[in-house]
Amino acid sequence: MDLILVQNAEALPKEQNPDRPLTAQGINTASQLGNFLKSMGLNPKKIYHSPKERSQQTAEIIGRFFSNKVKLHLFKGLLPGDSVSDLLKEIKKIKEDSIIVGHEPTLSKLAVRLLVRTKISSFFQMEPGCCLWLSYDNETKEWSLRGFFRSQSLSVLFDNRVNGRTKRSKIPINQNTQTL
Repeated sequence: MDLILVQNAEALPKEQNPDRPLTAQGINTASQLGNFLKSMGLNPKKIYHSPKERSQQTAEIIGRFFSNKVKLHLFKGLLPGDSVSDLLKEIKKIKEDSIIVGHEPTLSKLAVRLLVRTKISSFFQMEPGCCLWLSYDNETKEWSLRGFFRSQSLSVLFDNRVNGRTKRSKIPINQNTQTL
């Protein structure tokens, strides 16, 4: 089983909009991430996200790159400061390839607990639009790190130059979320 941890893409500052929706760059980054994950052969059945608008928007945009069967789910426990122990209990219930879109420092702490199984300081520094790709081996009952991808790397891979300008994908945002 593969589990992708994604920090929501770039959002507006709180001073500009208290709900902090994605910026135009954030929408582009989320599109690039969805395109990248699909090109890597990932086929998630579910995308979980926090209650924050920026997290839901990131999840929706990524979800557009996969089949219509991918379901979005509100996943409580992904907010900054939430208990990673509670989140680990919920993750044990996931049995299929999935994506989790959330926030720092919760995602970094979660990754460390899955990979190392002890409470140590985070050794990942996630930023908007980056992801950690984890895999679970049912035989060994161990998690492993398949990749750590920064948004800047994805820009290099998926921006297409046309007449000296960068052509960027535009993905509509849709509201089709379920709550866990």
